[in-house]
Formats: sequence, structure tokens, C-alpha cells
Amino acid sequence: MANNIIRMWGAPGNIPSQVSATGPQNSGQFYSADALGFVAVDPRDVPELLRAGFTVSPQPSSNFRNLIDGGDFTVNPFQRNIAGLASGGVLSAAITNTVTYFADRFFAVGGASSSILMAKVAATDVPSFSQELQVYRSSGNSNLAPIYFGQVMETADSIRCQGQMHTLSFWMRQLANFTGGAVTASIIAGTGADQSAASMIAGTWTGQTTVATLTFTPATGVKARVSLTGAIPANATQIGVLWSFTPAGTAGTGDGFAINGIQLEQGPSATTFEHLDIQVVTEICQRYTWVIAEPANGVLVGSGTTLGANSQNFYMATPVQFRSAPTVTVSAGSFKVAAAAAYAAATSLAAGATHTVNAISLTAANTAAAGVGALLGGGGGSGYIVASSDY
Repeated sequence: MANNIIRMWGAPGNIPSQVSATGPQNSGQFYSADALGFVAVDPRDVPELLRAGFTVSPQPSSNFRNLIDGGDFTVNPFQRNIAGLASGGVLSAAITNTVTYFADRFFAVGGASSSILMAKVAATDVPSFSQELQVYRSSGNSNLAPIYFGQVMETADSIRCQGQMHTLSFWMRQLANFTGGAVTASIIAGTGADQSAASMIAGTWTGQTTVATLTFTPATGVKARVSLTGAIPANATQIGVLWSFTPAGTAGTGDGFAINGIQLEQGPSATTFEHLDIQVVTEICQRYTWVIAEPANGVLVGSGTTLGANSQNFYMATPVQFRSAPTVTVSAGSFKVAAAAAYAAATSLAAGATHTVNAISLTAANTAAAGVGALLGGGGGSGYIVASSDY
């Protein structure tokens, strides 16, 4: 029976959903596998089977095993890695005490005087990955506030985890001038609905509890895989994962860590990382953020009309449905408006007053009579439109 899989039956959360047979048969009950290697197991036999040498294996699922979005930084879309927001793969504006995203779905935050950067960097030290995410203090920064990095899961995706063991795993290494000494990784649960990353960090989620935590020293050189396991409470309605370290002294170049292959899965141990198709990952991430980089001159991105004299409103359908009506941020750059046969620099380009989960709106004030159609296009600059319903 070595390497067969035993299906477990019983109340979810009270026993493992299945185990992989790597030891002798339970002496009190004979189990014979079917053609696929599965057998039904009396839940009362689980402790004896585990003592006999069986090990736990995750339950097969038609859904994705990995509950983390974009944890493979080779296929993470990094939508904010565009002119105006980033340069050379590095976030342009250093992060302070406001939760800020760079790699899709992953935030970082520190103190009011922190200066935190995130970067997309080529890395092949772990097979099956070609890019890593780096999180570090800006060189010369001397603020010693803890630096946090993490992801908050949507409530609708968290419910299925109730009452079950889950394992967080990832590959990490310290950068050249890491001063933190140690990094703490945590799985966090709460009983509220779609609460913010800032509240999770502050410990103010409704019913917030730390499911599992591990403090460790990141590897040097090649990244090492790290994992931690805990039981999600039966009443949990939101889950998050969080890393933190407290820097010391003044930062040199690379005071932080590099990370990749982030996976949160059901079961008491880490399994092979689940790679997804890049299109699937992009669509998942665009449920939370959609970024439009200003295109070349004449390339159109939206259409609308002049509702009143010299007042345009543009409608832009989102590629996928958002989690909730997004917040829209606009940098005008060199965007242009075509109205009344002119294609001229956009005047007072801004986010509209209302947005839905399926569309956003922008406004401009170019010269045109009421009722005249309008088109919004690029001018080859570094403007951008960011619509976000992230946490």
C-alpha cells in the first residue's frame, strides 16, 4: 500500500481530509484501495494510521490549491510597473505609512519616516521561477519602524478555509545589507468582512487572531523554502498573510529580502508549488486592480461625450468584474482628447464621480459644444489610470 492515497471521511476540520500511505496497514482495520488508489477510512482510525507512519496529503480539488493571488512573480502582472509609477522595475515613490501595492495583490507599509521600495528583479536561483520580488529600505534611510509586507484575501475566498489546517510556504533570502536579523511570517484570521490591510497590521480586524507565526533568519545566497502551519478557526471569515522585520541602523543598498513562490494551501505541510497560466493570474489580479498606462500618440483608450459645453465624460469598461466599485486615480501625463475634430492635450483630466464593478468613468474639460462625441487617447507620455478595489 506504499504511496497509495487514503480518503478520509468525517466532519471537516476534525480530521485530515486524506492521507498518503507511506507505512504499514492499520492493524485494527484492513483497507483496500480502489483502482485510483483511494479507500474510505473510519475517522476513528486516523490517529492510529498516523502513528503507524502515514503522512498527510492535500485533498484533490477542482479549484486551485493555492489561495494566494500572484504569488509566482514570474507571472504576476506587475501592472504598476509602468512609467510614472516605476522605473527600471523599481517602485518610484518610496512607501511610508500608507499601505501601497506594487506586485499585484501584495502591499508594503512602514512608519511615517520609512522609505520602503519594492522591485521586480530577474532571479533563477529557484527552478521554475525567473523573477523575484524584493522588499527593502531605501539606502540611507535610518527609520527603525517595522516593515510589513503581505496580502489580504477576500472574504468570499476565505470562507472555504474554516476549521481546516493550512500551510503557508515561500522561498526567501536576505539581500546584501539586511539589518533585520530575523523575519516574522504569520497567517492571520478574522471574523469580519473584507477588512483592510491597515487594520490587519494594526490588529484591529474583528475577531483577529494569529493562526500561525514563525520567526526565522532568511537564507543568504540561494533562497530557501520556509513554511508554517496552523488551523483556521471555524468561524473565520477573512484571512491574511503577513511578513515583517525591524531594521537597524542606517540602510545600505539592499536592506531587506527577496521572496517568491508564495503559497497558502489546505493541509499540514507544503506541497509542490502550483503554477498557473499567466492569463489566469492576470484576470484574477484584475478583479482587484486595473492599470492603464498611457499609450502612444493616437492610441485610444476610452470613449464618451460632451455632456455640457466643454465638459467631457468618458466610459471605460473593465476587463473583469471588480471585487467592489473601485477607487480611481489619474495622472494626466500627455493624455489627449478628441472632441469637435480636435485631438488636443486633455484639460483637467480626472476620475469621474461614480464607478461600478464593471466600468469606470473619467472627466475632462476640453473645448467642445454639448452633445459632441469625445475620445480619450494617449500622447506618448507617462500618464496612467489606476482603478483599485484592493485592501
